Amino acid sequence: MNNSFQSHQTEPQKLVENRTSYAGNDAVFSIYDTYQEARRVELYAPNPMYCGMISGRKVIHSGKEVPFDFLPSESLVLPPDQSIYIDFPEAKIQEPTKCITVELPLSRVNSVVSRMNDLIPRSKYSGEWEYDSTHSVHFKNTGSVDLLIRKLFHLFTEDHNQRDLLIDLNTSELIVHMLQTESRNLLLKNYRNHVTKNGIAAAVDYIHKNLNRSISAKKLSSVACMSKASFYRYFKNEFGISPVEYINNERVKKASYLLRKKKMNVTDVSLEMGFSSLSHFIKLFKDQTGITPKQYQLQKVC
Repeated sequence: MNNSFQSHQTEPQKLVENRTSYAGNDAVFSIYDTYQEARRVELYAPNPMYCGMISGRKVIHSGKEVPFDFLPSESLVLPPDQSIYIDFPEAKIQEPTKCITVELPLSRVNSVVSRMNDLIPRSKYSGEWEYDSTHSVHFKNTGSVDLLIRKLFHLFTEDHNQRDLLIDLNTSELIVHMLQTESRNLLLKNYRNHVTKNGIAAAVDYIHKNLNRSISAKKLSSVACMSKASFYRYFKNEFGISPVEYINNERVKKASYLLRKKKMNVTDVSLEMGFSSLSHFIKLFKDQTGITPKQYQLQKVC
């Protein structure tokens, strides 16, 4: 992802949060480069703001939450009228910390929410789509989100035919991803409380209890008390990814924990997670993280 942004780097006017901004019809795209270590730098926007990390590492301080690392191929959605404070522990002239933001009017977000309720409604147990304007959301990007950010970068910074129309379409897609991730995080925090009344939550609970086993779409739809077609549609609407993609993501998360905390070897982790083929486990892990399980373990443990 980094290479898509290198050609636009210019001589910095300031070393901390050097900002270059581009305006669309109702969205502002900004690129932030930081060239030296800094602490507690404030970031504030009056509107909802999407943030995407490109290179380096930030440490985010947000309200009463425990500070957390913000890394490349991760996203952070900030609510309107709230400040966060950022540390830059590794920024250097030669290796700047780079981040992009997209600021969107709340009216635009609410307009997309309304269209989602019409076109991709949630299941009857989940309620309607609704934007939570009080909490931030931090998540790992899917491949489609990474691709979308690259597209927005080029649309804002270069002269395209139909530029405004394409920015409008792609920012709408970004809002959909934001809302689906927000919904996903809320469901995952509380899915055990909703198992008895929410079919999707029951399926999520089953997945987490059976990550080391083969999980079929037929079984998940049965647990959710839905037809296979309805289950797939509502799950994809709710999470923004398919059940298979979700299962693979969770398996890699669990495998990462075993490699990092339990210090199990790669073969044993593959067996523990129910993979019949070591090569398939290694490929899936690398597809998800960009590195092999062994490389991950050496980085995190040594």
